[in-house]
Amino acid sequence: MRPDSIRKFDMFYLASIVIGIASSLMNFETQVGALEVRLTEAGLSAPAEGFLLTTLAIALAINLLLWFLASRMRLGFTKWIILAFVLYSAATAVAGLAMGLGTISITGLLNVVLKAIAVSFLFRADAKEWYATRGQ
Repeated sequence: MRPDSIRKFDMFYLASIVIGIASSLMNFETQVGALEVRLTEAGLSAPAEGFLLTTLAIALAINLLLWFLASRMRLGFTKWIILAFVLYSAATAVAGLAMGLGTISITGLLNVVLKAIAVSFLFRADAKEWYATRGQ
């Protein structure tokens, strides 16, 4: 039986993925426009929409793989990878805001907060015990 912390991890982590998808879809045209400008400045003629959709699909696949490994396969080291991604996301958001490089959307902020809450459940005592008893 999966402990309560792992079920809560599932709920918060999967919610953050859904919010991330929704945020990407709501801001898709803006992101495509910004990417087209950057590609043009770099002298590239790649289709921005295709590049952006590919990047989003890869990000979704990585998130779902990490969730599967942490929650279903009970691989304890995965929590450290997820933690590293959450810390990186939080640090880049804070650094970007502090340096005036842009803004963070409410959905982007909510995504980081939900993932931070989710990863905290992976370090609770019942989750640690659950990971320790894998394969027994």
